[in-house]
Amino acid sequence: MKKRLTCGLLCVSMIASLGVSAFAEDATETGDQKYAGEKLTVLYMSGVYADAANSIKDEFEAATGAEVEVIDMPYSELHEKILLDLTSQTGTYDVIDVASQWDGEFAPYLTDLQDYIDRDGYDMSAFIDNVLANSGEWQGHYYGIPNASTPQLFAYRTDILPDGLADTWAEYREQLKEVNDPDNGFYGDSISGITGQLGGVFDYVLWSMGGSWADEDWNVTIDSEETREALKHLYEVQDYCDPNMLNWGTDQSIQAFLDGNAAVCETWPTLGLVQAADDPEQSKIAGKWALDTIPYDKTGVTLLSAWDVSIPAFSKNQDLAWEWIKMYTSLEKQNQFYTDNGILSPRKEFWEQDGIKGTYMDTVREALDTANMWWRIPASTQVDTMLNTVVSAYLTDQEDLETAVADMKSGIEEALAAAPPEEGTKNYNR
Repeated sequence: MKKRLTCGLLCVSMIASLGVSAFAEDATETGDQKYAGEKLTVLYMSGVYADAANSIKDEFEAATGAEVEVIDMPYSELHEKILLDLTSQTGTYDVIDVASQWDGEFAPYLTDLQDYIDRDGYDMSAFIDNVLANSGEWQGHYYGIPNASTPQLFAYRTDILPDGLADTWAEYREQLKEVNDPDNGFYGDSISGITGQLGGVFDYVLWSMGGSWADEDWNVTIDSEETREALKHLYEVQDYCDPNMLNWGTDQSIQAFLDGNAAVCETWPTLGLVQAADDPEQSKIAGKWALDTIPYDKTGVTLLSAWDVSIPAFSKNQDLAWEWIKMYTSLEKQNQFYTDNGILSPRKEFWEQDGIKGTYMDTVREALDTANMWWRIPASTQVDTMLNTVVSAYLTDQEDLETAVADMKSGIEEALAAAPPEEGTKNYNR
């Protein structure tokens, strides 16, 4: 068994003394409200990231004199909404929070932040190297500043699986089978299987097994035994999940776990689970859960979720937008967002603080050094959409195994042909 990760994120005590921010203090001392009368419009994914933005809105307005409007949208709508605004050069948003798999696609429409970084001595070395390489930096330029990073982890019931999760996927399936009790409404696993999530589930199983989409020169490698094993794994795991699993988003999979209806939850735990799991008013599993890494199998590589805040090239308030980004990504605010929202920081110093270092969080930190993000080129979105469709078709018996693998191969080839990677770009995300 792997090392067990005990307790939830919010069990850790406050890790920094939070008071009036240095940003606000500086502005107050100088009486500098040079942005008075201006309006800043910022766009974030609905949920904890938008909540974090709203939590600093008043402070930022007091420090700058500007008005801030926080707009939030669900993940399923965010990509198309941002892309339309960028390509139409509308400039509706001054700051956008970008899922890092969109970085390469959006980069031509974003402001290169190097001048701001140089002007203010903003320290980019403060960020975890692997996270920065996968979030904000693109082809040698900084188009965004990392603001959140989470490796895929599993939550599990410590009273039901006291030794933690198994090391391999085969052993993991045996664990789920042993505790599965559908006649009494209890299942081994809870997964977000809705379109938009299912492709990522397939990815972390594939990568952990040693598989890949393509090699570093973009030669498609998806037609592999690892791909077949990953698909067969997901097909079997369905037997240990609620029958509605393929209709579930993150909220539903987390709620099933909080309601005590599953032994394991395969989801992004910081998108609601850790915030509620130890609150008896919201959870039936308080004190009876923990986090663990995914089964190691061949590589131990898990999926990375990373976000970076960027300034659209056609924003009319770029200087003000940069001030917002500096506040939102500061260590002080990252600590606040962790305490209040369970958001994990991409800053190295965050992980060295008392209450973080020397706890189960060390395992989470280690995973951030190797966690993999799917492609960040324009073809990425098309491939991810295709994988969601094909995996769903296979799991619902609309396609057999070999047809699914063939469709994956042709789908990746078509996406690369439609949007070839820039010359000289290597595929370091497999």
